[in-house]
Amino acid sequence: MGFHCTYHSLEVLKLKPKIIIDISNIAGYYNEFPPKIKNIDIMYNTLKYKYWIIGIADWQLYYYIDYLESYKNYLKRRIILEAPPGIKADILLIMKAIQDDCPIITNDNLRDHEDLIPSISWLKNHRIPFDIINGEFRIYLSK
Repeated sequence: MGFHCTYHSLEVLKLKPKIIIDISNIAGYYNEFPPKIKNIDIMYNTLKYKYWIIGIADWQLYYYIDYLESYKNYLKRRIILEAPPGIKADILLIMKAIQDDCPIITNDNLRDHEDLIPSISWLKNHRIPFDIINGEFRIYLSK
């Protein structure tokens, strides 16, 4: 008689806290052009065991990312979702974070969409800035 796991892998994933990721901001860290898939890889490999990642990218990233095949793999696995043409990913990031009450990892201050943000304190408590230093992804949680 073999070992029987009572938890399906999807159930285990649901136990992790959700986190919304601004994929375009990660890929284009410090205005890198073309945007880098390695930045997404570093972020994903750092956070995948601790968080249930919901990555949202601007639709234009598809046309500018440096390694399209790797990017397509993230899209196919639904780790990254693209905003529809004509809709800024920031809008979807904010709406999803409000809906699921979860944080957003971005260095964008989201000032262009202040009308969608519930309050300045909400933004302060939900926006998590990041750095990529020597190939290491770091987030700065508020205290």
